Formats: sequence, C-alpha cells, structure tokens
Amino acid sequence: MPTAAAQIDGANTSDAAFVGIASPGAPAAAVEVTSLVAYERAFGSADGELRRAVRLFFDNGGTRAFVVGAQGQLSDGLQVLDDIRFSILAIPDAAGLGPVDATALFVQAVALCEQRRAFAVVDPPASFALTDALGWAPTLGSARNAAAYFPRLRLPDGTETAASGAVVGVYARTDRERAVWKAPAGEVVRAVTDVTISLTDGEVATANSASLNVIRRQQGVRVWGARTLSSDPEWRYVNVRRFALFIERSVSDGLRWAAFEPNTETLWTVVRTQVEAFMHTLFRQGALEAVHEEDAYFVRCDRTTMTQDDIDNGRLVVVVGFAPLRPAEFVVVRVG
Repeated sequence: MPTAAAQIDGANTSDAAFVGIASPGAPAAAVEVTSLVAYERAFGSADGELRRAVRLFFDNGGTRAFVVGAQGQLSDGLQVLDDIRFSILAIPDAAGLGPVDATALFVQAVALCEQRRAFAVVDPPASFALTDALGWAPTLGSARNAAAYFPRLRLPDGTETAASGAVVGVYARTDRERAVWKAPAGEVVRAVTDVTISLTDGEVATANSASLNVIRRQQGVRVWGARTLSSDPEWRYVNVRRFALFIERSVSDGLRWAAFEPNTETLWTVVRTQVEAFMHTLFRQGALEAVHEEDAYFVRCDRTTMTQDDIDNGRLVVVVGFAPLRPAEFVVVRVG
C-alpha cells in the first residue's frame, strides 16, 4: 500500500477527439495528430469541415488530437473512440445534418462523454438562424457534459466552418495558460476573420439565457459564453463541469493502486489523506471559492460513503465536495 504521502497528479484536460467525414481510404482507427501536417499525412489535404476544425484547433492552442475519419455514419466514428482517452469531443461534420439526425448524433455523443468523463462541443446545423438554434438546443436534453456554440465562423479565404474546432482549441489554450477552472470565455478566436451572423446585445442575452453560447465580433472574434446545456444550476457553467470532471478523473487515476487492497479502515485513511493533499494543492492554486480551506472542500471515504454491500463486494467510494469558482458573466457598472 502506498504511503500517505503518495501524490495524485492532475489529469490531462485538453486532449481532443474529432469525428468527421474523411475521404475514401482514410485510416479506420483513431489517429493521434499533433499538427495539421500530421493530420494531412494521415487523411490528405482535401478541404472539408474535419480538416478545417483540426486546423483551427491547432491555430487556437490545441496540442494533441485523436482524429476519426468516418467512412459511413458519423455515429460509427464514435464507436472507434472506445479505446481512446480524450477529454473534449467535437463532431464538426454534424453541422451538415438535419435537426433530427444532429440531435440523435449528439445525444449519443453526450452519452459517450458521460461514460468517459469528457465534454462535448456541439455545432448546430449550418442552415440555422438564431431562432432555429434557440429552439433546437433544448432537444439535446439537459446535458451537463456538453455546450453548444453559435454561429459559424468566417475564414480568411471567405469560406465558413463549424465553430467547434476553434472552441476546442480555446478550451485547450485556456487550460494551459490559465487553468481548467477558468471559464473559456472572453477569449479571442484566432485564424478567423468574422462570424457568419452578427447578433445584437439583446440577441446575445437571449441566447445566453437559453444556454446557447455566442461567438461574436467584439474587439476581435471572441467566445462570448460559457454555459453548458444543463438545466441544473450546479452544472450551469462549462468551467465548473470540466473542473469537476478533472477532479473525478485525477482521483480515479490516482487511486488505481487501491483496486486490490483490503477494503478496510486502513485503506480509507490512506485514500482520504491522498485526496485531501490533492485538493489542498488546488486550493493553494486558487481553484476554489473560499477564504478558508475548511470551506473550500471536503473529502469522505468511510462507512458514510459505502454500504456493507459495497465493502463486501470490493467497491471503494470516495466523495469529494468543492466550492468552484464561477464566471462573472455580467459586469454591471452604475454611473451616477
């Protein structure tokens, strides 16, 4: 059994998975790429939603992606991700689907993300106006592991593309330069010239209240929202949900050693000590909303978290509570 001083390391939060339509002959497996050159070496240089999304991912700060070029249905491509460890998922070619097919695909994608402690970035169908997107987003259900972005992006060559590739890159850049607990909003979208639809302040507010994140021209093109599709206030914000997933994955990975240890008080004490040390580090880094550490988090692993059946069947249950930082979505200035 590791000593109480054993360390839990923070899990990776920015490895992305892209599922899209590829040209015939593309690899059947997910391909790891760390640049657009690597992507083109595997999938060719033919232009399309998938290539544009991967390019914008790297242009906006992404560093590693796993790309699946589906030869048939996009849903088939999701199954290829079964053995891939990823944190963020984008399906840029879904923008070419009709509302019903897009809904079905993203419901499947969100279910996969729930299983894998990952997060999906959703593109509404390309033909949608704002009113269409506002009506469509609720059909995806109350998805805490997903966020939708509108509208599409205009590229320097005049073409347009789905926003998900750039948004995933912004996620990765924010994680690296700030932290996963910082809201990926207010950030500049690089390598684009404009959005395809300009929204008024009133329309932005309407979209925000409907959990549809806007990308707008505001001193550059910027991501202007950070809300998940969840109706649960606890999981309203992208950074709060992704931070929770980060904690879950980090603790789960860090406690793998406990799988074959006797499920006793001795084990529970060591587990609590290790998880508390991990949460203490996050508190010192400013990740939690509290002045005093005892108000910032708690860790439980004892008979209050496990039934006798859990103990008899070798199930170790750790409960971690934390007070997350939440974005200041509206800054109100009153001038007399």
